[in-house]
Amino acid sequence: MKYKELTVFNFKVTYYAMRVFGLYWLFMQYLTFRRISQWPKEIYEPFLLIQRIIFPEYPSEMLYGSILIGCALLLIITIFKQNYILNFLIFVLIAIINFPTSLNFSVGHHNHLIIIGYFMAIFLLPKNMNKENDFKWVQYFYLGILATYSLAGLSKFLGMAKNIIKQTGKITWLDKNAAKINTLDNYWMADIKVPDWILNAYAYENFWIITTVFGIVVQASSFLGAFNRKYLTFIMIFLYIFHWYTDFFVLADFRDAKNFVLIALFPYHIFYPLFLKFRRKSNVLQS
Repeated sequence: MKYKELTVFNFKVTYYAMRVFGLYWLFMQYLTFRRISQWPKEIYEPFLLIQRIIFPEYPSEMLYGSILIGCALLLIITIFKQNYILNFLIFVLIAIINFPTSLNFSVGHHNHLIIIGYFMAIFLLPKNMNKENDFKWVQYFYLGILATYSLAGLSKFLGMAKNIIKQTGKITWLDKNAAKINTLDNYWMADIKVPDWILNAYAYENFWIITTVFGIVVQASSFLGAFNRKYLTFIMIFLYIFHWYTDFFVLADFRDAKNFVLIALFPYHIFYPLFLKFRRKSNVLQS
């Protein structure tokens, strides 16, 4: 397949993968909701105005469960009936479901990538994606997801430039122990002892400078993956490793972000030859 064809093909598979993943994600939100429900109700503090309107108090299990079930039904229905309005409702419900589990006291970013993904996919229906120019809309889908990483990478560059130019004396990512100090600070805030294997890994100071700078460059250039399939696959692998690193080394648990990256950016076209082979065998058996 040429680039345009494989781009459309990949999203057609992604569309269904997102619905299966969505069901899994809803279950994980329910588990998180049950855990948070054990906290004293008095400490619940909705941060956003819309959150205060929808959930002025922490929702009951019946209310939250009803929203989860409604969203799950829509995900299942859209596997068989593709519809713009239903896609929009899924996006809205996913955003609402995120309020009690991620937006307590401040703006949480645990599920922002997933919300953006379903938002960018509202107007992408596989049944209507037959024209050659439809690959551009898939590129916008990728761009919407990857832009969040590029902005984060660029902000790191700007922060380093500011500290270097103004000579603030603050630690930058170019310092030998920057990654290690970042880890120590996060573990300290969480009141958790840093595992010895992590401390041993940080013994290679020069390695971490090169790795950190390389990672920031790749992160800032993530948006380019929307326009090149091979680079998109590389970015997918990088982001999965990046999220794994933040899980263990920085305690920045973005929960299912790395899983969503895989199902949204995966090069499903590598299985296309197997699909053709299976279809040929089916045709032979039917004839």
